[in-house]
Amino acid sequence: MAPPSYPDLGKLARDLFKRGYHPGVWQLDCKTMSSPAIEFFTSGFASQDHSKVVGSLQSKYKIEDYGLTLTERWNTDSWIFGEIAQKDKLAQGLMLALEGKFQPSSDSKDGKFRLGYAQDKFNFLSDMGISSSPIMNCSLVLGHNEFLGGVGCAFDVGNTSLSSWKVALGWANDKATLHVELKDGESWLASLFYKLNDQIDAAVELTKTGGGGGGENSPEGEPEQGGGSEVTVGVGMIYRLEGDALIRAKINSKAELGLGYEQKVRDGVTASISAVLDGRNISDGSHKFGVGLALEC
Repeated sequence: MAPPSYPDLGKLARDLFKRGYHPGVWQLDCKTMSSPAIEFFTSGFASQDHSKVVGSLQSKYKIEDYGLTLTERWNTDSWIFGEIAQKDKLAQGLMLALEGKFQPSSDSKDGKFRLGYAQDKFNFLSDMGISSSPIMNCSLVLGHNEFLGGVGCAFDVGNTSLSSWKVALGWANDKATLHVELKDGESWLASLFYKLNDQIDAAVELTKTGGGGGGENSPEGEPEQGGGSEVTVGVGMIYRLEGDALIRAKINSKAELGLGYEQKVRDGVTASISAVLDGRNISDGSHKFGVGLALEC
């Protein structure tokens, strides 16, 4: 089995802190299949603060005989996306994809070519924009037994210069996943995911941003505030109840407390509520609540 791609390193801990929390929005997701080869997915968000509604509609068509997947998507900002991908047909483990997007109202357009190749001990992923001065992103993950090592970089082809770089080390087995990452020598991330039993998943995450940088990988997914670098520590868990229900909870060193409850109402219908509370200012803090509904048939 091939090791994960670089973007999927540390995914279990990252998802535990982010998935299931939708503070400040009403969210509706619908997924259906009109046939075994055609899949439709629509998603909508309504902001509770600004009364703004955004949504998207996606269709995916698979041609198994040729290893092709055709994807098209439209959103309420009038962006039209399209992708054609082929996997495992020209060679086992080889993935080729071409994607593009277009906004008729502004005549803005962009495109990207992606290439991936995975075997038992490595996973290579690359993409390059289709423009006059494209950026090429490359990453490589090597695996040996339970150990993982990865490196990634972004290269400005037009200026022939290295835009950014990152390295990662990891260790994973059936119960635990450890992930450490360094970006540009200025920011780092360390996370540990552990499956205590069939009911409880737990994770801890430490992030340090560069001077005044954004906290993309912070537990709340919010930008860091303030001038200098800052270390944020977060702890989270998922507890699965009987009857297709689960409870989520997380807290970080900024006293931001996240709580969530998810219930499978019936086959194909899942409802969830969540909240992110400002623990430093309970009486008049910027508390955010959210409601989600997922439909599948």
